[in-house]
Amino acid sequence: MPKWHTPVDPACPEVREWWEAILNDPLTHYYGAPVDELGEDFERRHMAKCRRCQLYGAENVDIVD
Repeated sequence: MPKWHTPVDPACPEVREWWEAILNDPLTHYYGAPVDELGEDFERRHMAKCRRCQLYGAENVDIVD
């Protein structure tokens, strides 16, 4: 069943900082952390509180399988 996907704003400072931190952390790679799952969880929590990302998500909503 298709689901709605509302992306966060990639230019949002909090989003950029989080992704840079997780992707540049050597332990992330060493332990094989599930970066995609961690990213989805972060984005879901971040979207709930960030008005900038809420507006961006509403403007760029997509349907994914």
